[in-house]
Amino acid sequence: MLPLKKSGTGTRAIIVASGPSVAGFTPPRGVPIIAVNTAIDWVDRASYFFTLDPSRENLRRMKHRRRGTQYCCALPPAHADIPGVYRFERIGDHSTRGPEPEEKGTPAWWLWRWSCMPGLATEAGKIHSGNSAYGALGLALHLGYTDVALVGVDGTQAPRHHDGGTPNDLSHLGLLFASALPQINVVSCGLLDSIPQMTLKEWLEKTR
Repeated sequence: MLPLKKSGTGTRAIIVASGPSVAGFTPPRGVPIIAVNTAIDWVDRASYFFTLDPSRENLRRMKHRRRGTQYCCALPPAHADIPGVYRFERIGDHSTRGPEPEEKGTPAWWLWRWSCMPGLATEAGKIHSGNSAYGALGLALHLGYTDVALVGVDGTQAPRHHDGGTPNDLSHLGLLFASALPQINVVSCGLLDSIPQMTLKEWLEKTR
């Protein structure tokens, strides 16, 4: 497995996804950026790329890597390694999700539907499933970052920034990110209201 190095010596990092609140975002100097899925296509710089989704487009992104960015993914055990990419084991599938909630279409049902694993994995080499941005939070924990801001992680069905694509149902993200609060200081600089919210400027001043 490729070595994975922590970027910088600080405790803070920013996870950047493609929700509408990312419009106008510029990476602040000196803060590591974890770009999720399509964000790597347009963000000015990124210390890391992360995905839980080995789609054709993400496989292309991991093949044609940006210089200076460490590429990481979390995949099921049966999936082949990807050359040049640091690979975690993705924990969470149909066998681990428990009984189906009675009321369909609720955040709890979508949590079940996507085989999510609340709480962050602490065992080396493993990341809980649920959403690539949530997996990126697991990556941040493994790297030793304790203060994480979310930009463009909104949990809405609004079209993605930059390419206008429509995401899958993301109503479960509030439950997922709230479940990580006992383990890591994570705030939303966007629309996710299940965790503390502040502007990016406020977060930078608080964590400097």
